[in-house]
Amino acid sequence: MPKHKQNPFSLCSLALLLMVAVSHSAAAQTLAMPQSMNEFVNWHLDRGATGTWVDNGVTKEMWVGIPAGIRYTSTNTLIYSPEDQTLYHSQRMVTENGRVISTGTGLMSWSEENNAPMACSSGFDMGKPYTGTSTLKGIDGDSIHWEYTELSQGKSTTYSNIVKYTGLNTRTQTVMAENTREPWVTQSARANPGGDLMKTTNLAGTWKRELPDGSTLHREISFIADGHVLKQARTLTQKDGTTIETDLYLMYWDPVNDHIATMYLDEHGTVIHGKIDSITTEGDTVTVISSHEGSRFGGLTMSTQMTQVVTPKTLTTTFQNMSLNGIRHGLSWSESAGLSTRVTE
Repeated sequence: MPKHKQNPFSLCSLALLLMVAVSHSAAAQTLAMPQSMNEFVNWHLDRGATGTWVDNGVTKEMWVGIPAGIRYTSTNTLIYSPEDQTLYHSQRMVTENGRVISTGTGLMSWSEENNAPMACSSGFDMGKPYTGTSTLKGIDGDSIHWEYTELSQGKSTTYSNIVKYTGLNTRTQTVMAENTREPWVTQSARANPGGDLMKTTNLAGTWKRELPDGSTLHREISFIADGHVLKQARTLTQKDGTTIETDLYLMYWDPVNDHIATMYLDEHGTVIHGKIDSITTEGDTVTVISSHEGSRFGGLTMSTQMTQVVTPKTLTTTFQNMSLNGIRHGLSWSESAGLSTRVTE
């Protein structure tokens, strides 16, 4: 029986195929499927998936209905409805000049037939309709794997779609069409309208105010909660060197009322709520005007308007129309401006 010479290329190809098969098998083994819609929803809620996400970039040769090479801003929103146990999502891609190149909506719900989540979406790419369905392949840690099939302009294309939550407010999405090797990877950040506005106040930093009695009031203003809250903590240093933590003032975004809300708490049990009325900038000077009302001095309702004028080196605070139970009442500290200076290292 004659001997046949082995083809080296065939051996290498076979080895590569085996490696790919093993790799895909191992990857599949790490993916877990949720056992209920509640588990599926909680996976998203635990990672803060709901809300609005934004990414910027340049389109690639990926989606049938979207040409490559267009600079865009993409906004994606996900909300959960407990009433019908459904996750609803929407997306919108806009160019630099305001042209909408893609928009769509969809949902994720539980399929009793498949005993697994299913997703569907529809919309318009460059003004032409598309529809799509997604099958969940599984979840691996902070990554969720989908297989997405889209019908656009008469062509059906299947994509691998992997979303990975990389931080408290960041995520990536990796999309790759069938029979291609080049994925489209986008990096998104959670929209933070309040944080973006609060940065413009230039309040963050350390401030110091010398008081008439020889004590010093230190004000430390910093962002917390990954940039979503601006915290002001004040400490009084007395002449003998002892310190007292006097009060706390928080600024944060209120999504229900669509404004920056405030809360003031002090060492006497005071609780005062408020909101930012305006933030204006003129040169290197920022003026922040806010309104406040709450319980103080043993149950009295205190209300006032506060104006903060911020320059690179100074913070001047004044109060207008200070009132107790609706009656004008000037307090010992409310009728003159308070001047603090920025502490620089």
